[in-house]
Amino acid sequence: MKIKIIVVVLALLFSTLFLFFNIDYPYRENVLYSQRDVKNYNENQVGSSNLINRNEAIKIAKYYIEDILGNDLDSDDSKIYVNLYKNDSNSESYYWNISWSRPNLSCGVEINTINREINDIYVNKYIDKDINNNPEISTNLSKSEILEIVRDLVTALGFDLDSYNLSVSDVNNYNYNYKVCTFTKKNDPNDKFVIDIYSKNKFITRYRRNPSKEI
Repeated sequence: MKIKIIVVVLALLFSTLFLFFNIDYPYRENVLYSQRDVKNYNENQVGSSNLINRNEAIKIAKYYIEDILGNDLDSDDSKIYVNLYKNDSNSESYYWNISWSRPNLSCGVEINTINREINDIYVNKYIDKDINNNPEISTNLSKSEILEIVRDLVTALGFDLDSYNLSVSDVNNYNYNYKVCTFTKKNDPNDKFVIDIYSKNKFITRYRRNPSKEI
């Protein structure tokens, strides 16, 4: 009898410990969230009035992908994915990751919910093989050409290019040539953003704000 009581007590103890260590997880990866699903995230609270809600995040992401970078998201076969998460448990802010996918395009935007900063934008789309394999199309881009390609995006993000120095490096992935353009603030080397450009089609494939490591 005593053994049965001990077994029951241990079972209850393990169950309690399991619930204790799992109940406070604020989020799960790869889950479609609304605000009500996330602990301590309430757009109606006075102290949270500056937080970006789900619909606002989608509008912001569409603005950059469609209006600024010129990609059509209204295709019938386009699917949208919305994820709210923290980069780590010590992070002060949640991040919205809004992404779209269809057979010839995948793209997304990461947005800080508190300060509205765009941390990451990526665009992967079909590249014409004839263009890619045509040796007559140059992959060289002058500084003035690069500045012209990035101008709309940089303006929308609120950067003053006169305050940044530009350095350019080449990266070849699977025979595709990219220009990795790093803009570093003149009076603060820790303040930078990076824009990747596909050289032959001359379109932006990636934007990163203060990346932890550079290519």
